[in-house]
Amino acid sequence: MGLMHKQTLSNVTILEGNDLEITHGYLVIHRGVIEKICSGMPPGRATDLKRGFILPPFVNAHTHIADAVSKELYLGKTQHEVVGPGGLKFRALNSARKSDIITAMRSAIKDMLQTGTMAHFDFREGGVKGVKLLRMASKKYPVTSIALGRPSTIEELEDVLKVADGIGLPSMDAFEQKVLREIADRALRANKLFAVHVAEERKVSPHATSDEIRLALRLRPSFLVHATWATGRDFKTIRRAGVPVVFCPRANSLFGVGVPPLHIALALNVEFCLGTDNVTACQPNMFEELAFAWACLRRANNEVGGEEARRLLKAATLAPLSIFKLPWGAIKEGSPATFIILARKDNLVNLTDVYAGLINRARADNIKAICVDGKIL
Repeated sequence: MGLMHKQTLSNVTILEGNDLEITHGYLVIHRGVIEKICSGMPPGRATDLKRGFILPPFVNAHTHIADAVSKELYLGKTQHEVVGPGGLKFRALNSARKSDIITAMRSAIKDMLQTGTMAHFDFREGGVKGVKLLRMASKKYPVTSIALGRPSTIEELEDVLKVADGIGLPSMDAFEQKVLREIADRALRANKLFAVHVAEERKVSPHATSDEIRLALRLRPSFLVHATWATGRDFKTIRRAGVPVVFCPRANSLFGVGVPPLHIALALNVEFCLGTDNVTACQPNMFEELAFAWACLRRANNEVGGEEARRLLKAATLAPLSIFKLPWGAIKEGSPATFIILARKDNLVNLTDVYAGLINRARADNIKAICVDGKIL
């Protein structure tokens, strides 16, 4: 597909605009930009997509891709034993060669690209060196790696901020409260992201969970990660603060810490995204994350339907764009022609609901093409 010449893609279902509205018709690209979206058939020559789908690319809102250097460490272990301070994953990272970590990261990034993900938010341990490893690994592929660095001391903070897109902390216990406040304030003053894991594991009491979330919100985070044990009251507090949450259903389940209450977040209209978390537990595949999240949601409330499925799909595509500006947006006229094209074959035929069908059934082998600024990768 050329960048300069007009290209018309026809006979396709387009998930259009900020609400992923369904348009059955055609899309015209000119100079890397979407010039027109219309229903029906185009007047001239066009590429027939045979009733396929066009949707925004995935954004994986929480990853730890260096963990790809040692997979399935969680077997027979608690979450804390694997990813807690001094846990197995840190021992694996510390003992691995730099070249092996970069190779493992590249394999994870390649997997993301092959499964339709064009950006990811990576919580990068290891201070400045850790962020630089991610930068080196991500050069090879056209996937945007948003690096949230992790300083080991307050003295290292400024150096990490210089090379990272922000700061990502493992918990509210990572530093004393006064230091946490300083880290958050300095990240925000530098116009960088600040995020923290909260309520991932079950606390002694719901009050302890609520207190942790309230303390985290006082730091004015760009987003919170997990909230696996947040209550309805907690989500109301989060919603009032206007802070998005990133849920990681598969990793939470594989680590045995629980399942995030997606049904409550949806019912209370909380802004949320989806992430795949540690590659030691699961591949960074957003198709699989969506299907698992859908199963969790249906288990919690079997009355949910197409609208809730649409919200999940937005969480995996458009919602993260409110956290970090990326060089694409919703599929609409005047926007960059950056999107995924899915073939309607085998698993995606006879769908009675497009949104539920896509999140429950679409796979990497349905990807016909990934288009970036009008150019097929």
